[in-house]
Amino acid sequence: MSEKSEFQKKLLQIGIDGMLSACIALGTRLQLFNALAKVGSESSPATAAQVADESGCKERYVKEWLAAMATADIISVTEDEKFFIKQENITVLTSTMAVMANSLLPNFLKPYDKLCQVIKTDGPLGLDYSDYTAECFDVIAKLSEAAHKEHLIPNIIPSLGADIQDRLEKGGLTCLDIGCGKGIHAFHLAQQFPKSNFIGVDASPDAIFLADKHRESNGYTLENLKFIHMDGSKLDPGWTNKFDIVIIFDACHDQMRPDLCLKEVYRVLKLKGVFGMIEIYGTSNIYEDKEEDGAVAARYYASSLFHCLPVGSNSKDALCLGAKWGTKRGIELLREAGFNEISVHRPTYFLHNAFYISRK
Repeated sequence: MSEKSEFQKKLLQIGIDGMLSACIALGTRLQLFNALAKVGSESSPATAAQVADESGCKERYVKEWLAAMATADIISVTEDEKFFIKQENITVLTSTMAVMANSLLPNFLKPYDKLCQVIKTDGPLGLDYSDYTAECFDVIAKLSEAAHKEHLIPNIIPSLGADIQDRLEKGGLTCLDIGCGKGIHAFHLAQQFPKSNFIGVDASPDAIFLADKHRESNGYTLENLKFIHMDGSKLDPGWTNKFDIVIIFDACHDQMRPDLCLKEVYRVLKLKGVFGMIEIYGTSNIYEDKEEDGAVAARYYASSLFHCLPVGSNSKDALCLGAKWGTKRGIELLREAGFNEISVHRPTYFLHNAFYISRK
């Protein structure tokens, strides 16, 4: 096959995969995978009608969705047009990060027309968080939880210092989570360490609403936890030297002035306080990113184009970093903020992330 034909085939496959990704996202949102898993099995496959009844959806639409998923080998179909999910794939299709990641696509495309105008020379500078729906932040929160939850207490917290976990357990420490989103990290930390205090801040009022809603829906009051609508680059003036620990997980690059945010982190940290920042790994060089991470790098650059870059570019003085700003730029900004003791590593449990640990 000619090089031209191979390239055409590649583009066609990208188009197919994009449509299928949207179908997977629809199935996740409408709980169609869960419905199929409940009413169908390899020994007793389900009809489209059964899946429709279980999910509360119209049969004809459900059948079309089942057809797309079956012909793509996401689910299985029998000769008499009945359907099931292979036992080993049920958990993957109903609860893992792999399936939830597909839900980013339709949510990132909500402001598609406006983004096209933003990209033009004479267009707006960027997008606002309000241009995205509350569902978008919910999806991002679920992805963050799926990625971080099992590692937060046993891996991430001990990485901040050998004695940090003991000190949190004994109590009296104050921790700030900047760009907290739905508040997953602060919530779990407040549960685990009831004698210490935690504050989550986010520039998006929708995110703070979801954070409070998440806490209430879980039946916890958690007097050692509160969420505040606040810009990370303009923290409370009264917070100077207030916090023992500050964390930012996958949120620094979304800010228009991350340099100011990092300077604020330095200001609000106590002397000897520790700052932990998890970001998408990057080399600060596109060619090197391609050589090291290939399609994974492409995924993060594409995601950045539709969300991270436009929300981080929406002011005349914005740094416009994007998700793949890279460790070289990250270290530069940390040093400019005042940090001298900086370490960066790629955790084995977060292969696509860089973990920055800095001390005041």
